[in-house]
Amino acid sequence: MELVGDYSENPFEGMGNDIPMLALCRTIEIDLREMLGETELPPAIEAKNGVLM
Repeated sequence: MELVGDYSENPFEGMGNDIPMLALCRTIEIDLREMLGETELPPAIEAKNGVLM
């Protein structure tokens, strides 16, 4: 139980089980640019080895 607590204590360290901040930020960026009517959008972040960063 303590090990699980240690892993979930800081979800922003960039580990495999953490919040995928890069993908989350890129999705927000794409959504905002679409709302502004831009057509040249950056590509979405793809998972590598089943892990989304």
